[in-house]
Amino acid sequence: MLAMIGRMSWAQRLLLVLGVLAAGIVVFESLSAETVATGAGLLVCGLLSLAVLAMPTVRALVVAGLAVVSIAFTLLVQALPDGLDNTFGIVEIVALAWLTARSIIELRPSRSVLVVPLLFVAIVALPTRCYTLGRPLLDNVVTVLGFGMLLVVLLGMYLRLHDQRRIDAGELAKQAQRLAYARDLHDFVAHHVTAIVAQTQAVRYTSSAGQRPSPEALDEMLAGIEKSGSQALASMRGMITVLRNDEPAPARTTLGEAVAEPVGHFVGPPVTTDIDDDLATTHLAPHVLDAVHHVVQESLTNILRHAGGATAVEVRARTLPGGRLETVVTDDGTSTSDTSGGGFGLVGLTERVDAAGGTLTAGPADGGWRVTAILPLTPALPS
Repeated sequence: MLAMIGRMSWAQRLLLVLGVLAAGIVVFESLSAETVATGAGLLVCGLLSLAVLAMPTVRALVVAGLAVVSIAFTLLVQALPDGLDNTFGIVEIVALAWLTARSIIELRPSRSVLVVPLLFVAIVALPTRCYTLGRPLLDNVVTVLGFGMLLVVLLGMYLRLHDQRRIDAGELAKQAQRLAYARDLHDFVAHHVTAIVAQTQAVRYTSSAGQRPSPEALDEMLAGIEKSGSQALASMRGMITVLRNDEPAPARTTLGEAVAEPVGHFVGPPVTTDIDDDLATTHLAPHVLDAVHHVVQESLTNILRHAGGATAVEVRARTLPGGRLETVVTDDGTSTSDTSGGGFGLVGLTERVDAAGGTLTAGPADGGWRVTAILPLTPALPS
């Protein structure tokens, strides 16, 4: 027993002490009754109330049965010639009120609607057990208990709504986290795996055309595949590290860094970057740089997947009036899909840009494909 108490938390020990104290008060009330029958009734009703209150979950049938027992004992005391003279069950009334609030919070509305009225009647009727309470004192006590129960009901409803809001907020947070993970997985996997697929297709195309590649050319192609695979593993390890340690990934500090990383890993057609020198070295807010990075990375990935015959790619960034940043990625290829740049990649990209306070558009332009992101030109906060 002592070992079990030693494993309890301070809150559990406090509740245990309060429970023992309440049980002692119930015993004292039962001993102060005038007859054995009324004393036994007080003892049974009080201890049953404490036992049901101590249950980890509220059960509608058990609580309803307790309320019926309490009401039945109240009617029995009123029928006896010698009722209760100095108490009507203080601990019982507190326990029943607590159970009322718990029933509203924990039970389904269809069940709490049936249980709460029984508890309400049981509590309001308790003062009638004491024959020494004459009118108008009895009426005043019943009125006070009635208003008190209304407050308990309102408190239970408020706590239930509070819990529901907390649950809804948790579900929204989980949904946002799942979407963020889905975007990250798509960005990490699709970008590098698409590069691997494109380079593998180049090797197969060269071989199937009857042109035996030289050892140097074949080694260069395989080295590109190996590099893309290593980058995919590194990106995946970085993401797993963030998920396991809850630590943010290393942040990019300038627009030039946000663009240079995906451009440097691109294995498709030559990429031309057009960024003003001052803008390229500007320190922007992390969420803006992250959005620009993913816009460029996803656009380049889609060029490998969909832009057949593309020979040139341009990445351009410039400032717009009103403190806005425009990032444009264009290619001169012919789309091989009706949803070029679409699918989950474009959906996730739109979500990222929207979250950063910007807008994203994508579609055919000048015989190729263009992705345009307009974001707020938010500077980084001083460290």
